[in-house]
Amino acid sequence: MLFAKFRGPVTERQQAWELAGVALLLYAILRLVFGPLPQWLSYHDFADTRQLGFVPRAGDVLTNLAILISGLWGALLYRQVTVTGDDRPAYRLAVVAAILTAFGSAYYHWDPSNERLVWDRLPMSLLLTSVLALVLADRVSPPFGREALLPFGLVAVGGVLLWGFTEAAGRGDLLLYLVMRIGATVAVLTLLILRPPRHSGSGWLWAAVAFDVAETICERLDWQIWDLTGGIASGHNLKHLFSGAVIACLFGWLRQRRPLPAATAARRPSGS
Repeated sequence: MLFAKFRGPVTERQQAWELAGVALLLYAILRLVFGPLPQWLSYHDFADTRQLGFVPRAGDVLTNLAILISGLWGALLYRQVTVTGDDRPAYRLAVVAAILTAFGSAYYHWDPSNERLVWDRLPMSLLLTSVLALVLADRVSPPFGREALLPFGLVAVGGVLLWGFTEAAGRGDLLLYLVMRIGATVAVLTLLILRPPRHSGSGWLWAAVAFDVAETICERLDWQIWDLTGGIASGHNLKHLFSGAVIACLFGWLRQRRPLPAATAARRPSGS
């Protein structure tokens, strides 16, 4: 369905809502089979607890400046990015979500807890939605990217809120959040591999993928990197820096890309 040849805005709207429905159906099946997935409390056990002045856990708090700077840079590029009317809502959402992610993450790391983690994940889910919409616009069709923004955003935000409410009730359930986060990541990678672009500059997106892999590794190796560097930097410190690089690559792509010739953009792999 994701790689179908869409024919009009009404069909594209329907396809977008159907895909969001597939995500909800997958969540329902996983929930039925495995039950709720609560947030593991060890998640909040970060290696870097250094304090700088009045700022607690300063390494994890202040490295969010990399994300903030990338978001502000994206905002400054407003008149320089190559976006159509279909792309612009996703671009605007990416700018706002990136800036809010920096503040949400800093707020969470100031005093890590499940309650504060909600405000970290909400803008991150919107940022991921905007990235998926922009890639869909480039690799499927601009109207489809526009139509996907609302249903995918609702599912992404709904996943975070569902987890927050169920966690507060003592039966935390991360499943919908993970379905959307992992599903969107897989969808972006699949589109980059299997669909030809409508714009140049795909190297920026592959650089973003590389930085995303790096940030995931650093997040998993928080304590190991802390020990390896002798307490100079933790994995989560580096994760924030790589996150800023991912966002900068996204805006760099939007700034540098140019429409490809119609014949190239219309080309499809055999069997698609």
